[in-house]
Order: sequence, then C-alpha cells, then structure tokens
Amino acid sequence: MTNTQPSMNDLKEKLTLTADKAKEMATSALDTASDAGRTVTAEVKTHAADTLDAVRDAAGEKAGAVRDTLVDAADRLADRLVTEGDGSTGLSAQVLNGLAGGVATVSDSLRGRTLGDLLADAQGYARRHPGTFAVGAAIAGFALARFIGSSTQREATRYTADTQGQPTVVKVQRG
Repeated sequence: MTNTQPSMNDLKEKLTLTADKAKEMATSALDTASDAGRTVTAEVKTHAADTLDAVRDAAGEKAGAVRDTLVDAADRLADRLVTEGDGSTGLSAQVLNGLAGGVATVSDSLRGRTLGDLLADAQGYARRHPGTFAVGAAIAGFALARFIGSSTQREATRYTADTQGQPTVVKVQRG
C-alpha cells in the first residue's frame, strides 16, 4: 500500500528548508534596509552640514551688519558727546569728553572683530571686573539718556510771517 501522505521526516525537511529560505530572505531584507539606512543617514548628514554652513554664513553676515551698525552708532555717539562736551563747562565737559574718548576707543576695537569675539570679551571682562563693568554700564546708560534727552528737547527754529508780511522767528521746544 502506497502512502500518499508525506512522512514526518519529509515535513520536517520541508519546514527546515522553508525556515532557511525565510531566514535568507529576512537577512537579505535586513542587509538592504541597513544599506538604505546608511545611505539616508549619509545624505541627511551631508544636507545638515550644508544647511548648518548656510545658517552659519547668514548669521555671520547679520552679525557683521550688526557690528557695523554698532560701530556707526558709537562713532555718532562719540561725536555727539564731543559736541556736548564742547558746549559744556567744568566737570560736565570733562566727563563728556572722557566718555567720548572711551566710546571712540570701543568703536575702534569693534572694527574687524566678530560678534562672538566681542561677546566673549565682554563676558570675560564682566567676570574679572564686575564692579568696573557695572559702573561702566551705568555711565553708558547716563550718557545715552543725556544724548537722547538733548536730542528730543532741542529748540527748533520756525520762520513765519507777521501780519504785515515781514519774516519773524519763532522758537519752538520739541519734546
């Protein structure tokens, strides 16, 4: 009598072959996925580095523009302090001229340096000399307040005509 049903050994052998084939396919799929993952990771790193470089360049340009604006403002402030010092007498003139010299020195030191360098220098100075830094900040605040106050309260001259058509000068306070 012929047994048409597979024997137990045949089933075991087929199961083993099927399991081996499934293992090979899984290993192959895993290798393919690993290769794809490495490729994607490399591409992401490359794009991230390119993006970081672009952001760094843009930030450097912006920082340079900020530095240039700060230098220009410091130059104008120094000029204004000299003008105010020339118009003042005594201790006030000395203080304003001293501040003008200090602002000019700071302005000159800002030229050609990166914003990161400047911040690191300021932080280092503040750590080494906290009292001097606080006094300097207070003096800078005083000078800025005086500069802003004198700019807004300056007299403006306006020319008008009187009732007979003759020009007259009228002083107007701004502020």
